[in-house]
Amino acid sequence: MVVLPLVSTVVKAAGRTMLDNFGERWAKVRDLGIGKALAATVATHINSVSVGMCQGYSAILLPQLQDPASPLQVNTEEASWIASLGVITNPLGAILSGLLMEWLGRKKAVQLVSIPFLLGWLTIALSSNLFILCIGRAITGVAIGMGAACYVYVAEISLPEHRGFLSAFGPIFVSLGVLLVYSFGYLFNWQVASAACAVCAAISASIMSLIPESPSWLLAHCKEKKARQAIVWFRGDTDEASKELADLSEAMMAKKIENEESGNQWSQFLQPSVWKPFLILVTFFIFQEGSGLYIMLYYAVNFFQESGSTMDKYVLCIIVAFMRLVMSIFGTLCIKRFNRRTMACVSGLGMALSMGVAGSYEYLYASLDVLERPLPWLPQLCIVANVCTSMLGMLQLPWIMIGELFPTAVRGIMGGVVSSLAYFFIFVVVKVYPQCLQYMHVHGMMWSFAAISLFAIVFVLLFLPETQGRTLIEIEAQFKGKTEVRKEGEPSP
Repeated sequence: MVVLPLVSTVVKAAGRTMLDNFGERWAKVRDLGIGKALAATVATHINSVSVGMCQGYSAILLPQLQDPASPLQVNTEEASWIASLGVITNPLGAILSGLLMEWLGRKKAVQLVSIPFLLGWLTIALSSNLFILCIGRAITGVAIGMGAACYVYVAEISLPEHRGFLSAFGPIFVSLGVLLVYSFGYLFNWQVASAACAVCAAISASIMSLIPESPSWLLAHCKEKKARQAIVWFRGDTDEASKELADLSEAMMAKKIENEESGNQWSQFLQPSVWKPFLILVTFFIFQEGSGLYIMLYYAVNFFQESGSTMDKYVLCIIVAFMRLVMSIFGTLCIKRFNRRTMACVSGLGMALSMGVAGSYEYLYASLDVLERPLPWLPQLCIVANVCTSMLGMLQLPWIMIGELFPTAVRGIMGGVVSSLAYFFIFVVVKVYPQCLQYMHVHGMMWSFAAISLFAIVFVLLFLPETQGRTLIEIEAQFKGKTEVRKEGEPSP
């Protein structure tokens, strides 16, 4: 009886200590001007949880539909369409998102993402035939494309020194969504799993109503008073807000004068500060998709089956999804510490090595039964290593840089255009993967993933700009070819 009060006292003391430590750390975070921006980032990227759920859903859906006991049966061609339908409508959503960001604002565009997610998940959950199921997949695909607004909003509310760190929360929440949907697939059938996914979509819109609009968008639409209020809300410092507002106003006024002098508003899309980022990002996304990153996401269970895994495929997918989540958090911390190009190169090298080793193993021992192979766990280890290293840069950097590279005046539209092309590339690789697998076999696919990852490293070293620590205004000036680009912390000329 004496032990219980003693334990209670110890637990209470430990709880108070933890709360005090948390309070001290939160005070430091708040003093750094990141506290409310961090809260807004988390609220924004709840949509990214739904994105991860949708991207990982086909991995649990297809094996269940291909089970002989399933009332709905699909062949290989139908399965590839079901997987790719979650992607084929992404470009439509991305273009719609770009327009909504310009017309209604970044915040409203983010809020509206939850509507097609909720509608799509409920359609899937209630579907009784393949046609209705495909409609539900297509609707959720639109929502994924609209999710590009999240990265633009977060980029615009962040200080330069925090922008990479906060933008990388997107992949973390996507990874959390993948882990959740894989777990749902292990515990429930595909319809109950879809209903569980709908719950997340129902939460996001209401939370977004608690945070303000992007100050950049407000200022661009002549709402200076609201822009000032928004900056004060994010920064918590009136003097700092006035300085930031003045810098934004000066940059936008210079842009307006430049457009007026050109005499054609559409000419801004032909400027180097627009077409250079466009070409860089589109190429970066081509290498990203070609590296097989999304193949392993959409066909996770099937990919493990093809590689000869003897472990329960769903359990293995959950393990991989958990490692993906852990590495996305680690990658976020690294992005805050290291520059973009270093992270991309390390990520691409890890992906190339892991797929190269796995492909060579499959080539050498493909004729042997799984139980007769030496080191039968090696291919699975390589796949896990590939997924983990992809989270160090190759997965998140193209999406993060959409919100960094384009000027404010065209950021919404060009972000939507680039996102739509990126999703189109994902659709192509997801759709053709089963056919390519028949001709190239597993080892050929792995070797091609490794080769493209190496080409991505060369591209990064030659063309990818470094954006860490630079303001969005400085990045724009860099693409215009101005030689005197002010570093962060240097006084204005």
